Amino acid sequence: MPDIDPETDVTIGKIYIIGNKKTRNSIILRELNFEEGQTLKMKDFAESVELDKQKLINTRLFQTVELVPLFLSPNNVEVLVRVQERWYVFPAPIFKLSDRNFTEWWVNQNRDFSRVNYGAQLYHLNFSGRNDRLVLKAQFGFTKQYAFQYSIPYINKAQTTGLNISTSFATNKAVSYASDGHRLQFVESENTIRRLFSTSGTLTFRPSFYNRHSFSLGYSRTSIADTVYQLNNDYFQVDANLQEYFAFSYTYNHDNRDYVAYPLKGNKFTGSVNQLGLGIFDDINMLTTRVEFSTYTPIGQKLSWANSIDVYKTFTDEIPYLVRAGFGYSPNFIRGYERYVVESDFLTSYRTSMRFQILKGMKQLNRRSMIEQFRALPYAFYLKVFMDTGYAGDPLESNSNNFYNNKWIGSVGVGVDLVTLYDFVVRFEYSMNREGDTGFFVNFRSAL
Repeated sequence: MPDIDPETDVTIGKIYIIGNKKTRNSIILRELNFEEGQTLKMKDFAESVELDKQKLINTRLFQTVELVPLFLSPNNVEVLVRVQERWYVFPAPIFKLSDRNFTEWWVNQNRDFSRVNYGAQLYHLNFSGRNDRLVLKAQFGFTKQYAFQYSIPYINKAQTTGLNISTSFATNKAVSYASDGHRLQFVESENTIRRLFSTSGTLTFRPSFYNRHSFSLGYSRTSIADTVYQLNNDYFQVDANLQEYFAFSYTYNHDNRDYVAYPLKGNKFTGSVNQLGLGIFDDINMLTTRVEFSTYTPIGQKLSWANSIDVYKTFTDEIPYLVRAGFGYSPNFIRGYERYVVESDFLTSYRTSMRFQILKGMKQLNRRSMIEQFRALPYAFYLKVFMDTGYAGDPLESNSNNFYNNKWIGSVGVGVDLVTLYDFVVRFEYSMNREGDTGFFVNFRSAL
């Protein structure tokens, strides 16, 4: 920025956008806090340039973003927006574990390759150039699943209302039916013993850059074989082999983090209410709520501090095992307890981490590659220390030997996080929990 008095009025002239071969200009302009013909104080304009760059990165449409002010005079400026788009189409093979995490599969399931899912997915992450996303999935192996999802952030002229629709059908020949000592118990068969069908639609309302409201209506139908029902009569809320219900949920999300995949600055608040059962069927009546608040504070140039607290509560006397919640299931977890599940109607946790950037750069790959988006590999490594603690209330009736319920659990540890291309995060962590158990764990998303 030139040396101009911060209180000087600056009028925005033309806004030029280059580099967007697929993405529509309107999607980019929606993220800018200024428009052509608007007059701002110089200090407000300078702040908007930095914040709008972050917002454009967080659309996950672009590899790089530059906002270049072109001053024609101290009071007049044009803006050049230069972007490099990501690669949007990924026909990706599926080869992943069916278990909750790598440790569950490696330790509790003895590295059983029959528990691997395989197949194919097609992702188009900018289908019509409006940041709309299409996902098609055909999966086989431990869980057979066919799924379709389409989301578009804006369906109205004001670009405030969006839509998401999804449908999924899955079958299993092995399912968990309870836990003993906080370890999942499975039943297996040569035949299909569970079928699940679900479909939903979600309307989103984004009145401002950092706030979003979501309203969802869905239908779910699940059936189980007698072998599952005999092992757990509480698998559904009704005493039957079939459960179907409509559900409605509302979620409010405030998010002004600098980089959503691995934030170092900003904060996020999410609150949600979910009602399973709307009176159309009598199979279930269950209300759940969740509140989560996270903060990210830079301390110096390379050091940052992340904190997150969340609370989950189910309001019903009968929790069906199918829709249980607990530590060990996304999004609830306490590091150091990856081998266990702690299920309950009430959960609360606090996670904190101090992270230091030890390395960051860009590795040049094949400069002659025909695909521009894969000519360079960005990377960043963060050394961290962390502490987690959490509390789970009363256990589910179908579980036994619940020594982690109704008590505080926790852990401390050290680790290294790798952040690289297309928001890919890998966590390498060594932790010790409150009981003195230690372990090395690998996970594939940010913990905070």
